[in-house]
Amino acid sequence: MLKLEEVRKELIAWSRGARQKPGLRQEQPPGAMERWGQDELKIVRLYLERLPSQEWTLNDHMMMVDYLVQRYLPPDELKSEAEWLATRSVLMGRVQANMELKAKQMEIVAAHLPIALGQALSRFPMTPAQRQAIEYANVHAGENVRKFKDDTRHALREVVTRRARDRALGIERGSLQTELVDRFAILNRDWRRIAVTESGEALNQGHIASLKPGMTVKRVEQYRGACPFCRSIDGVIATVVAPDAPDKDGDTQIWIGKSNVGRSAAPRKRVGDELVPRPADERWWLPAGLAHPNCRGRWVTSGIQMQQGDDPDFHKWLEQTLSGGKK
Repeated sequence: MLKLEEVRKELIAWSRGARQKPGLRQEQPPGAMERWGQDELKIVRLYLERLPSQEWTLNDHMMMVDYLVQRYLPPDELKSEAEWLATRSVLMGRVQANMELKAKQMEIVAAHLPIALGQALSRFPMTPAQRQAIEYANVHAGENVRKFKDDTRHALREVVTRRARDRALGIERGSLQTELVDRFAILNRDWRRIAVTESGEALNQGHIASLKPGMTVKRVEQYRGACPFCRSIDGVIATVVAPDAPDKDGDTQIWIGKSNVGRSAAPRKRVGDELVPRPADERWWLPAGLAHPNCRGRWVTSGIQMQQGDDPDFHKWLEQTLSGGKK
């Protein structure tokens, strides 16, 4: 994530005093972590620029971290990125349910898909299942992105607080740049995990939401590093059923919303002082989305089972998009 690299560079620059500017000192603004607008950002920056770094208190260091997070990871921008990721992914699942496309065709279609939830809802008619899939994906992605921002702020405040304390006590530490490289490597992995997981989950759920009950799909888990559970479900054929269907079979059927949230891959659990077999209803099962974070599993059909009349408006849009609007 390029924004994270900007935060890292700026944090080093501010900590070294490279952003200091001579001028009349400013009154200390409130340092609470709230949603700052452009005016608040300017006030905080001006205050920090005019205050010599050797006079910074711990609160000033914390304000600097808050300023960088607000400046480079603004809530509205992160929300838009999460919305783009979720909306596009769910719609691509619907594309896969309608047509079997080659890589180049997928690129063309993806470039014309809406990037916002409101645009998608107004552009394409949706079944209740499709609407639930895209709305849930947007909310879930947004929550994870918001948590990522909070985790980033916490991690940076921890680094800066510790270094400010040690510097005041005369304790020597390694370079700030080295410590931040290690910390940001973890943050980048977290961001990548969020992107991979949210997009994969949304795409699979969007695919299943677009199929009629009775259609069958095959699980594909053929990627490097697949875990034992994912390898065990590779090639499994499953039947799509309605979420409210009675007596659903978790081993052979899937439905929109089916996941491993709240379940465990461990075959045993601790009860008191002993390990006992974990009941089947607590174990991982065949999910409609991903099996776990960072999973790369997906669903494919044996040929396209959907016909043009099953999703007429969306199918027509796909044909027009691929033909350059000639049809």
